[in-house]
Amino acid sequence: MKKIIGIFICIILVCTIIPVKINATDNYNLVEKQAYNIIDMINEVNKSVISKYLNELVEFGPRYTGTERCNDAAQYIFDEFNKLDLDVYFDEWEYIQYKSKNIVATLNGTDSNSDAEFIICAHYDTTKTSPGANDDGSGIAAMLSIANICSKYSFNYTLRFIAFSGEEIGTYGSYAYAKKAYYKGENIIAVLNLETFGYTSGEGKELFILKTKRTEWLSQFSIEISEKYYQYHNLNLIPIGNRPCDHQPFLDFGYDALQYVQLNRDDYPLHTPEDSIDKINFNYLTNVTKLILTIVVELIEKKLDVQIRITTPYEGYFYFMDKPILKLPGINKLSKLGLRGMTYILGKTIVRVNVTSQSEIESVFFGIDGVSFFYAEVKEPTYEWKIEKSVWQKLPLLGKHTINVHVWTKDKKVAYDEMDILVLQFL
Repeated sequence: MKKIIGIFICIILVCTIIPVKINATDNYNLVEKQAYNIIDMINEVNKSVISKYLNELVEFGPRYTGTERCNDAAQYIFDEFNKLDLDVYFDEWEYIQYKSKNIVATLNGTDSNSDAEFIICAHYDTTKTSPGANDDGSGIAAMLSIANICSKYSFNYTLRFIAFSGEEIGTYGSYAYAKKAYYKGENIIAVLNLETFGYTSGEGKELFILKTKRTEWLSQFSIEISEKYYQYHNLNLIPIGNRPCDHQPFLDFGYDALQYVQLNRDDYPLHTPEDSIDKINFNYLTNVTKLILTIVVELIEKKLDVQIRITTPYEGYFYFMDKPILKLPGINKLSKLGLRGMTYILGKTIVRVNVTSQSEIESVFFGIDGVSFFYAEVKEPTYEWKIEKSVWQKLPLLGKHTINVHVWTKDKKVAYDEMDILVLQFL
């Protein structure tokens, strides 16, 4: 067995990573909401409150992960969440020589029949010399302001506000949280990461969305909401390709996540002493906060008609056939190769899914790399499929691929999930 595993690992290291093609499906439909509720909340967004949060955070100075200043900033954020009567706790993590903590504040949903949750997050740590007014004090200030407003209301689904540490040293805090959430089976529908949007050199009319193929639905949803409430924030959302940050670990563990960031991020003096409070454009930051607030509120009020989740194979495991042999350690450096949280499979493993729906199920489709119709259609429970090549493929599966599953209901509702795998199958 050890020899087989060794051969498999060697083959994986020399394999060319195959580009993944994914057909993400939008299973969320915009539903009109009483506008006056949203408008009242938008009007609660206050530039002076945002400025207060940001100034108080920057006063701690550089907040490098593991330092006393970083710990003091964590306590400050904890206390601010606590003032809002949110369920707040320190989520401690340790990785290599670093030890720190995230701050997690929860606004529980009112739908007792659903375990769905949504996350809005930002990071409070900085590089060694930067006061981090923009990176990412702007995201923390916006998140605290949104938490301040949302804490006065109730919503269908659970909303978590998370301040991460360890972002500047390798997204260690967010990776630790996402990994624990996955193995606890948390049903995270979407993660919105707020990263560096406190400065603009122009008129301040635009904001980037960093997305992947699987988060097309979330990007499009954000754009539709931005257009719906444009008169209140005057911002255009521009979707672009992904760039790893604190949303990336959630993607690695199979959750839908994207990031909002200012257009000219690379032209700003990031990671230097010049990232100071005097550089912040508070009018722009206030408008961004209004926009994110509308997206968050509309998102967590959506009705989840149907969901599908891959239950096995497990993320971050080594499989021999259908047996999980080894839970692999988290190696953050692999994130640049797209291998962090990867599932390694030697042989043929069974994909099992959990489907929840308020409508009668028509079919569940299993496929590879965005292609379902050549692989398997299952019409009756239990919904599962053994990973293997399709009838038109001559060679066994080898290298990096994406398992994709779709569920269709008889009233035409659709849901989607996927998982990245590195696989070697026998002839």
